[in-house]
Amino acid sequence: MRFLLPKAPAFAEHFEKMSANLAEITAVFQEFAANFRDFDRYWQRAKEIEHKADGITHEIINLLNKSFITPFDREDIYQLVHEFDDIIDLLENAIHNIYLYEVPAKKPFIDEFARLIGDAAKALIALIHETFAHQKYTSAVWELIKKIHDFEDEGDNIYHRELRALLNEEKDPIAVIKWKDVLTILERTMDVYQNISNTIEGIIVKSS
Repeated sequence: MRFLLPKAPAFAEHFEKMSANLAEITAVFQEFAANFRDFDRYWQRAKEIEHKADGITHEIINLLNKSFITPFDREDIYQLVHEFDDIIDLLENAIHNIYLYEVPAKKPFIDEFARLIGDAAKALIALIHETFAHQKYTSAVWELIKKIHDFEDEGDNIYHRELRALLNEEKDPIAVIKWKDVLTILERTMDVYQNISNTIEGIIVKSS
C-alpha cells in the first residue's frame, strides 16, 4: 500500500477533514446526551457539522473525478467517503428526531450509545490515520478493526435489550414508536462503523 500518500496527498488531507468532522459531531452528541435539554440548539450545531461534511464529500468526489491517478480504487474511495458521511448524517438525525419528538425524559440507552459512538469514533479516526501513515496491514490496524467490531456487537446487545423493554414495558404506543425510531438510528450508526472498518480492511488486503 505504498501508493497512498506519495501519489495523492490531497485524498489523505480530505479524509483527515472528514475525521475532524466526525470527532466534532461525536462531541456534540455526547454533550447533548449528557445534558439532554436545549434540543433545538444541539440540532442546529449538528446540522452545521453535517453541512460541512457534505461539502467535504463533494470535494473528494470532485477530486476523484479530476484525478488521473488515485491512491486506491475509485469505487473504494467513493464507498469510504459515503460511509463516513452516513455516520455524520445518522448522528444529526438522532439529535433531530429527539428534538422533533419532544421526548419528556431520557432513556438510559442514550448514554450507553453516546459512550459507544465516542469510542468507535476514536478507533475509526485512528484507523484512518494508521492506514494512510503506514500503508499496510499492521497489527494496529487489526486491533482497531477488532475494536470497532466489538463496539458494534455491544450496540446490537443494547438494541435488542432496549427494544424488548420498550415493547414489553412502555404503555404509551406513541412513545414506543418515537423511542424505537431513535434506538434504530443509533444501532444503525454502529452498523456503519463496522461497515466502514470492513471497507478499509478490504482496501488494505486488496492493495497489499
